[in-house]
Amino acid sequence: MASPSGDGGRDSELFSPEGEPHLVFQYSVQIEWDAKIRQTIKRLKDQFPTITSLTYVTNQVIGARSDKVRRYASKVGIHLDIMDRSWFLDRSNTDQHRTEAASSLARAIVDPLLETRQVASAPSRLTSSEANTALLYLELQRQDEVAGKNLTRSSFEALVRAALQGSDRDSRVSRAEVYKRVNAFVPQHSETVLKAYVDAALNRLKRGAVSEWGDDTFHLSHTEVERLKDSSAKLLLMRGAFERDVTELVQTSTNVVVPNLSSFLDAVRQCIETYFLKRGEEFASAVTKNAPPPMNDVDLKQVVTQFHTNGLITGRDASGYLLYVVSSILARPSSDTLQYLKLMSDSYTLLSFLSETPDVQTVTKKLFSHGNIWLDTSVLLPLFPETLLPEHLRPFTAIFAQCRKASAKLFVTPGIVEEIERHLNLSLTCARSTRWEGMTPYVLARYIFAGKSKSSFASWLETFMGNYRPVEDIAEYLGELGIIVQEPDDAGNVPGDVRQAIVNYWQDTHDKRRGAGDEGFNLNVDRLARHDAENALTVIAERLRQTGKSGLGYASWWLALDRAAFRMAGALEKQGLNGFRHSPVISLDFLIKYLSFGPARDQVQTTEHAARVFASTLIEQVPAELIALAEQVRADCAGMEERVIQRRIRDALDQAKSEIGTIHQGGLDKVDEAILASF
Repeated sequence: MASPSGDGGRDSELFSPEGEPHLVFQYSVQIEWDAKIRQTIKRLKDQFPTITSLTYVTNQVIGARSDKVRRYASKVGIHLDIMDRSWFLDRSNTDQHRTEAASSLARAIVDPLLETRQVASAPSRLTSSEANTALLYLELQRQDEVAGKNLTRSSFEALVRAALQGSDRDSRVSRAEVYKRVNAFVPQHSETVLKAYVDAALNRLKRGAVSEWGDDTFHLSHTEVERLKDSSAKLLLMRGAFERDVTELVQTSTNVVVPNLSSFLDAVRQCIETYFLKRGEEFASAVTKNAPPPMNDVDLKQVVTQFHTNGLITGRDASGYLLYVVSSILARPSSDTLQYLKLMSDSYTLLSFLSETPDVQTVTKKLFSHGNIWLDTSVLLPLFPETLLPEHLRPFTAIFAQCRKASAKLFVTPGIVEEIERHLNLSLTCARSTRWEGMTPYVLARYIFAGKSKSSFASWLETFMGNYRPVEDIAEYLGELGIIVQEPDDAGNVPGDVRQAIVNYWQDTHDKRRGAGDEGFNLNVDRLARHDAENALTVIAERLRQTGKSGLGYASWWLALDRAAFRMAGALEKQGLNGFRHSPVISLDFLIKYLSFGPARDQVQTTEHAARVFASTLIEQVPAELIALAEQVRADCAGMEERVIQRRIRDALDQAKSEIGTIHQGGLDKVDEAILASF
């Protein structure tokens, strides 16, 4: 129906012998499909009052989310039928004719869109087109890679493929030109250094992916070109899932206007890519230079606030809202978006490694191949409320499962189990209290955030502990997760002045946190300080028995979210104490990257490996006003089905978070305060 005068709101109509259309079609690729459909219905009612049915054809995934707009259409007398992406994919291979038609359509329309330069055209934080191309091919390589494959070989196979992009039998590339192009991807290294890696990659790829000619020229084989198209399509679909997640967040936010959704999507992606790039550079530099593990110096808030946001949104603080969206996407992605984020993170890290050294495999061997990891309360508490969430939203559970598969042993001291029991009991007391003053304990807050009722908290808690032997019950539950309760080392081999300095450091830290400095001896403060000191000294004592290890090769580590643990080594160094060479603490972010690139990565399944990509959004702060909102929504929905109540609580909290906009800004330094203050 297209014409210079316009189509009247429909793209085509079904022939009607009466001369007046009754059934019309609209074809659209708009991400904001809800607004598009409503606008179309309004226009159709004005232009064609005889229309009774609209079929909306789209490449978006809509499904049951169309219920509201269907009801809206029905109220104005129009039957709405939606053919979304799933509708077509479910039917594309039902018979030979449709399969051939789909393939023909793909060759005519999709293949040109999947040309390498088009796929690579998405905004990137890399400054050169060569770096962008290298990143793209590393992403394509990581998609299909077999777990545990030699990282150096894998990386250079990706770079050689990138160097041969667009080649065929009539447009071949000489070996010298391949050297030159690969060198452009990683200009930090000389062409002479890279030649051996390129030659080795060409020899391996000649077995199928690359065709060699007698004049020492090369091109991608037809099979490889088709495989790359398929991988590119998968990558674009993952990007589409990411964009849908962002779009849904924007659509559910109030008091905010996004003038250009495409620009906003680019901004969100660029912020995340900048963060991944910085984190990748930090990790690669530490491993290559044998430096101590970085302690999450790159802050997400810092990345976002430095982003140019003029004109990006109106009605709200632009940086605060952008930070809310970025944090939410990283903290609670859909399963498809999670794969995309993990792919991006790993690819930026690999590119960072290649910038530091061409032999990625050798430098990653410096990392410990197995480890004893002692766990702090701050990384164990999230395990309990995670049981209320879908499996793909249980990052701590997944990370610990991956650690065990990577041959790491997980330990917890009896003192930490005691802390967990005290916290769960405090949560129970708060749940039963009618007048509670102070912060809602972390586990109870997460329970309420999951849409649950305080009245059922006590029965849920019985999953983890009973009334008579709660500490033993918790230890047994942790044991089911592969976490071993073990008495701390007596640390007799640690110099006495170092031992005393660590004990004093933690005593001072907890005194300051709880304002106990002027009150004399405080049993709770002393207990917490002793537990932290035990963890630190246990790891240091084990390391002193591991002679000849590099900074990243030690088998013993302390995993904590508490920033005070990260600051401990620096505080002791200022006192001139050097009883241990490196900090005993490993950051959660570094641990996750170790699982991706360490010597034991082949023991971790790729699908489970995408638990999370960085640490600072794994735990959110829990403002008191959000707890009150959840309880108010539950009270207002009394009498409804439990699943409806939980959905309404979730929706109300999501909306409130978008309005607050700053609850994610604190990062880990605020999160650990929130958890520790609630013990």
